[in-house]
Amino acid sequence: MSKRPNIVLIMTDQQRRDCVGAYNPGGPRTPHLDRLAGEGVVFDRYYSSCPLCVPARSSIATGRYPHSCGATINAFGTKDKGSKSHGVINADEITVHDLLSQAGYRIGHIGVDHVRAVPPLKSKGVFDRYISNSDYRKYLDDRGLKPYDYTPHQHPCSVEIDGKRQEIRYSAPNPGEHPYTPENFLDFFFAQHAAEFIGDVDPTDPFALFCFLWAPHPPFVIPEPYYSMYSPSDISPPANLMAPLDGKPPMHLRHLPGIIGALPDRKAWLETWAVYYGMVTMVDECIGMILDALRSQDLMDDTIILFTTDHGEQLGCHSLFQKMVCYEESIHAPFIARVPGQTAGRRDHLAGHTDILPTILDYAGIETPAGVQGQSLRGTFEDPSAPSRPEMFSEYNGNVAHQWLQRTVVTDRYKYIYNHGDIAELYDLHNDPLEMTNLSGRPETASVEADLRGRLRRWMETSGDFLLPSMDGPH
Repeated sequence: MSKRPNIVLIMTDQQRRDCVGAYNPGGPRTPHLDRLAGEGVVFDRYYSSCPLCVPARSSIATGRYPHSCGATINAFGTKDKGSKSHGVINADEITVHDLLSQAGYRIGHIGVDHVRAVPPLKSKGVFDRYISNSDYRKYLDDRGLKPYDYTPHQHPCSVEIDGKRQEIRYSAPNPGEHPYTPENFLDFFFAQHAAEFIGDVDPTDPFALFCFLWAPHPPFVIPEPYYSMYSPSDISPPANLMAPLDGKPPMHLRHLPGIIGALPDRKAWLETWAVYYGMVTMVDECIGMILDALRSQDLMDDTIILFTTDHGEQLGCHSLFQKMVCYEESIHAPFIARVPGQTAGRRDHLAGHTDILPTILDYAGIETPAGVQGQSLRGTFEDPSAPSRPEMFSEYNGNVAHQWLQRTVVTDRYKYIYNHGDIAELYDLHNDPLEMTNLSGRPETASVEADLRGRLRRWMETSGDFLLPSMDGPH
């Protein structure tokens, strides 16, 4: 690369790690991501900072954990002003877009706009192009197409906000066929605009493209040929599909929308998995459009390409739907990085969402601001023998309001989950990767649990976690 590298960050939404070919060749077909993985570095121990959309994306944008950057929940669908404020990053937060723009990068945002700020990021003047859901709605209107009614694919869920019960509608796992042709579907709209942005860039100026696709997030409603691309008989789900919740926190899980939306039988889950697979292959084709645009402009040798997702999806594992828990299906995420001149391979190093900003800044030659909690992965890309950090952390603070909070620490072998107001969880990920047996409270693992709880407490203290005072209470 003769100049500062271009940056392309591609994110899908709610995509399971085992639904990327590099991690599970027996899963849905993802040929474009497979090619990217074959040319890049694949991380096997990469973790989402939060199993929820807005906090996870805010963490990526700031390089800081949700409780530090201020955006701790989604806060969609609530009228409560206090709760809404928890879905917005702090007023003084500096995002990766700000830093790249100040350094002369041309910035494009295409797709889901879940990083909330006041004033909105779109109005800050750092973007050369900003395309989001509102542009898609105009696209449909211009063509006389009505937005699809997803109500039949949602279910009501009663939640408590500041002592008051409020009904919120969540996506349900019942799939359906979308009436539009693929080219009129949301993700293809985003991918086409991303490709056009790449085609319009001035090759003498570095650019950064943030393309945030929507699939495979529910509702699981997609057009043909993807809707019927996979048969339920094609699916070999994990052994923890519909596994009982024995030994897991009874209060925490019982109040999550993932319990309310869970399906009653294996047949129904396999039908949902089949459509989810179709969504994964569909969004992979959208990713292919973006990568083809880079190749057609001869930009691959000048561009760093990063792929990840905000979080995963339970899809019936542990009898849960959606995310909002710190089990592996929800927080153990895919991460692939293609860096020109970098030898392809795999890394077993612990890494996560907070590392994306400092990694981008490192390659762009921009100093990482004080307060960033991640670290650049450049050294790990370049040297497979580089030491790994000893642990990674994740958190959950509720969806529309602060409730059923979790804090999690993951090491090379163990995971410890602090469930506020409920029992703790400890899993041996080497011997129990599906997290079927909770080891918390057992004498034989007491020293491990004490060590991990201590690490979690220290992290909460140094990062200014508002939940820290509760650590000495029920757990």
